[in-house]
Amino acid sequence: MRRIEKNYSLQIRLCIGILVLFMGLFLTGSFIDKSAAEALFSPDHTIVKLITTTGVYPFHAVQVLGWGVIFQRVLHSQKSRQVRGVLCIFCVVAAAFLGYIGGRSLASGNNLGSIFPSFVGNVPVILIFSAILIYPLFFVGYLTAERSSDKLLARRVFVLLMILLASYIVMEMLKNSFDRPRYRTAVLGYEGINFVPWYKPFSEAERYAAEYGIKADEFRSFPSGHSIFSSLTMCIFPSLSWLFPKLRDKQLHLFADGAVFAVTVMTSRMILGAHYLSDVSAGAIIGVLSVMAFMVLQHRIAEKTVSMT
Repeated sequence: MRRIEKNYSLQIRLCIGILVLFMGLFLTGSFIDKSAAEALFSPDHTIVKLITTTGVYPFHAVQVLGWGVIFQRVLHSQKSRQVRGVLCIFCVVAAAFLGYIGGRSLASGNNLGSIFPSFVGNVPVILIFSAILIYPLFFVGYLTAERSSDKLLARRVFVLLMILLASYIVMEMLKNSFDRPRYRTAVLGYEGINFVPWYKPFSEAERYAAEYGIKADEFRSFPSGHSIFSSLTMCIFPSLSWLFPKLRDKQLHLFADGAVFAVTVMTSRMILGAHYLSDVSAGAIIGVLSVMAFMVLQHRIAEKTVSMT
């Protein structure tokens, strides 16, 4: 128990330090967003586009993996046959839906669709991505859960899934509240669409989107979804230790890997002109706060595990 407490305590302290760093970058970005964007903007790098695509994959993949874990635990639980049937169907439907959403995200114009435009909205391509890269993880989750003796595994995974869901909801609420043009759109010379600070209202997004035929997503710069998703790997990567015994002593390393991964993805978003410094910093702040909430909840579950032994 002491080791568990030390692990979570250290990770929370690291999160606080990372949070302070991104808060500083957010404030800095509020003043230098435009100049930083001008200095970094280089939208035609294929490697950078591939890097930015990886930023959304763990977020979507771990959800399907998680529902596979919960499916296994429900299937072999002591609940009535009817309840197990309903819950198992729910797990399968949730995994199928989230897997499709993940495939669509990978094929979108902000990811691989920026390299292969024909991928955007292409249902067969989306299904192929889902079938190859995401859906198999449902079975991985089932099989690894079957080998695990952790009685609270389903609860751990469910908490992770709820944290991811809450982060997604917060992202959507903020993106729908701040109609900020992306830098890559602001530099195209459309009349009326220029650089806009995150704190300055921009109420003409719908009109300009219709007038110039611009996708509505080009006015959803703040905050960065890729930053939120990639920051969440600071809890997603360590969570893999629940399923893979060889990773159990490497939680701190996995946490650090998640932090490096997040910074890399955030930088790629700025290089491509998809986001400003304040956008990616705000996304990282949301992600880190979510990670901290995750760690607090997981620590409580760990305490319950000890009390059960």
